[in-house]
Amino acid sequence: MTRTVITAEWLSALGGSERVVEHLAAALPAARVFTPCAFHGGAPTIPRDRIDAAFRRPERLMDRREVAAVMNAATWPVWGRRLDRSADLVLASHHMASHWTAVYSDVPHLAYVHTPARYAWFPELDSRASGSLAARALGAHIRRMDRRAAPRVVSYAANSEATRQRIAQVWDRDARVIHPPTDLSRFEGATPTPGVEPYLLGLSRFIPYKRLDFVIDVAEAAGMPAVLVGSGHLEGMLRARAAEATVPVRIVTDASDAEVVRLLADATALVYPAVEDFGLVPVEAMAAGTPVLALDVAGTKETVRDGVSGYLLTELDAAAWAERVAAVDRLDPEAVRRRGHDFGVPAFHRQVEAWIAEETG
Repeated sequence: MTRTVITAEWLSALGGSERVVEHLAAALPAARVFTPCAFHGGAPTIPRDRIDAAFRRPERLMDRREVAAVMNAATWPVWGRRLDRSADLVLASHHMASHWTAVYSDVPHLAYVHTPARYAWFPELDSRASGSLAARALGAHIRRMDRRAAPRVVSYAANSEATRQRIAQVWDRDARVIHPPTDLSRFEGATPTPGVEPYLLGLSRFIPYKRLDFVIDVAEAAGMPAVLVGSGHLEGMLRARAAEATVPVRIVTDASDAEVVRLLADATALVYPAVEDFGLVPVEAMAAGTPVLALDVAGTKETVRDGVSGYLLTELDAAAWAERVAAVDRLDPEAVRRRGHDFGVPAFHRQVEAWIAEETG
């Protein structure tokens, strides 16, 4: 039997990449999962005895991405050198560093890529690695390690066509596209709660490129309350912005999975201004029957059908987005829901299994 290891940068409680790791682990039930950092409540569907973590409960240390990167950089060389004795195949779930074990190991590597690290390779999309000296050093280290790892990976899969193009641009490697899975069972029977006041929803980590402050701008332009759900180091800024807003803005940082489903189903629309390589949250919103407002670029351009499951806009103009908010009641909720169901778990499992079989058979 092939001894397979799944690698991931970290397992936190909220995040699309962590959910993909859970589905990879479900598709490969005998595989162990290695991560430098395992948060409390991260990837809850993976049994704890399947997870090898260098650091458990690192919440306080992970407030700054530079620290997270140091923890990753310190761990991958040690783990990579162990792989030759403990694995026959590595499947990396990559958005920052997890394919780096290929630098230190002769074990065949496949990598499912959520994105080449945007703050290192595409600072115009995410400026976090262009500020302090430490952040710039982090970006340079990521680029250096990626260049060393990319030629040693047997095969790449990308979560979207946009990611496939970025892999070709920065690593000079081709990739097949396998869209991430959405656990549609979570949304069975999800319908709006009668009598709920209309509101716009923003759901993501509280970090700069997610642009949750723009969700408040759109809510103000539309004259509608907003709910922001997530967590992250911009929480203080968002709370200050919410306190100054001309419409009610509620910030939720501790929502359970069931509460997230309810908030998605009850929302008038999901406002999603981030430039994402795929973006699971818009797919989840559609699966709940909720229209999505997003940019006509990258991942959302592939997932949201303009005029069917939401609206795509060309720029961050709050007034233009507010006009589309007024038009969402023209959309058929069942058509919205069907579009979300195009990205289900069974299709993902089949494609991952076929990819592995083709590259290792």
